[in-house]
Formats: sequence, structure tokens, C-alpha cells
Amino acid sequence: MRIGILSDTHGLLRDEVKTALEGVDHIIHAGDIDSKEVIDALESIAPVTVVRGNADKDWAEHIPTTASVDLSGKRFFIIHNKGKIDCDLSGYDVIVFGHSHKYSCIEKDGQVWVNPGCCGKRKVGQEISLAISEIAGEDITYEKVVIDNNISITDTSSLSKNIDSVIRKAMKLTDKGKGAGDIARSCDISLSLAEDICRMYLTHPGIEAAGILQRIEGK
Repeated sequence: MRIGILSDTHGLLRDEVKTALEGVDHIIHAGDIDSKEVIDALESIAPVTVVRGNADKDWAEHIPTTASVDLSGKRFFIIHNKGKIDCDLSGYDVIVFGHSHKYSCIEKDGQVWVNPGCCGKRKVGQEISLAISEIAGEDITYEKVVIDNNISITDTSSLSKNIDSVIRKAMKLTDKGKGAGDIARSCDISLSLAEDICRMYLTHPGIEAAGILQRIEGK
């Protein structure tokens, strides 16, 4: 049995995430969904167990803050913020949580604690990740899936300190008719980031570097 584990979509279900989830038998979402459409799209892939996160407001009042599900002989407990756990977890094999936007998979006291990270809208420099768990008999494994960390605007060690100047340079090169490949090489950034900057600059006349950065952060 294959289980897709994700969290913190924040209203964005990427095509790459849906592709990564193809073929799973069940999906667990650990909250901060931000949109019913995200759940609808996940349910078109496989049955979903979901909890409400702190960013899920009135529309999600019917969604519980904690949930449990038995899958192929393993018991899963799901919550958005592990700091809010106030119940006995004995008897559970896996604890799934989110909130921090950072992937982790740690075994302690005979249980596995899994945070799949953030796979929707995320802050600058954060990777986009989820987890795939596979149960075969008594064995259960966990695989970290990184969707596309290259679109991060911190794909070089110095870039985060000079992002405005990098974007301005890319804008000037675009004005000179340079393509995304040339811009990526000249600015020492990923091709996907160069493509994003070019597209936003060309489709938003008059936009400044700060505006492009804001749109990249919201991806």
C-alpha cells in the first residue's frame, strides 16, 4: 500500500505534486489547506484523510483538528501542529504533522514522526516536498519527494543577499533580447527561475524587481 503524505498546500496544489501522488492508495493532508479545491483535487486521486490547520478559517470549520486512520495494519495519527497534541498517542505507529514547512522523519519510542514539509505556497528559500510511505506486510518505509527545489531564489549561496540586483540584472538582459538560458548563466541562477523572471517581467509592463520577487515568493 502506498500513501501520499503532504501538508501546507496553502491553496496551491502543484501539477508536480499531483504527478508525485499518482498511484497512491490513500492521501494524508496535515493541514493549512487554504482551499476546498485542493481537497477536491486530492480526492480525485485517492481517498483523503485531512485535518484543519491554523490557516484554515471559516470554510474549514467542519474539518477536525486531529484525525486517525488505520491503513494496512498501521495506525496513523494526524495533526497540523505537533505542539498542540494533548492526547495519548500510545497504540499509534505513525504521527503525521506539518506547520513548520520543514521535512523531517524521526523514529522515537517505537513511533515514526513524519513532517512532509510544505508543497504549496512557501517562503523564499524553502524546498517543496512531500512524503510517500509504503506498507508491505509489517514493514513501512518513507521516501522524501522534493518537487523542484531549483525554483528557489536561493539556489546559490550569495543570491539571497543580492536578490534585488539579480532580478534587475535579469530584467536588463531581457530588454536586450537575451533568452532565459543566457540569463540563467549570466546571473548564476536556475533556468526555471530565469524563465519565471522573464515571464513576469514581460507580462506585467512596468513591474519593478520587488513586484517580481513578491510573485516568486507566492509560487
